[in-house]
Amino acid sequence: MNGLSWLLYFAEVSENVGGVLGFISIITAISAVIVTLFVVIPNKHDVTDTWAAQGPKLQKGLIITFFVSLFGLLFPSQNTVYLIIASESAEMVVTSESGQKMLGDIQSIVSLKLDTIAQDMSSAATKAVTGQK
Repeated sequence: MNGLSWLLYFAEVSENVGGVLGFISIITAISAVIVTLFVVIPNKHDVTDTWAAQGPKLQKGLIITFFVSLFGLLFPSQNTVYLIIASESAEMVVTSESGQKMLGDIQSIVSLKLDTIAQDMSSAATKAVTGQK
């Protein structure tokens, strides 16, 4: 598999990975709040209970998990990955010898089309100024 194949695979997987990590971040945020409210704060001074002694560690673990799962927000959308694939493909074409030959032809065609558009705009502006139809 080449790089483009991996990008195509990542395009399909990125939506799911981002969704799962987003779901995990929501669950861990809720869990961290529950542990803080019902374990850590009530048992702040009484650490003789085993569960209460583990509360701060559990709270820290949940907070770390929450922030790690927020990396799901950094995953690009499927459309963004497809745009990256198109960019990579265009770069491959441009850097190849046949692609460079085609690029010269494409530039000539675009240049001719732009000249035609400029002439049309110029004649339309001239007609507008002189009042011709």
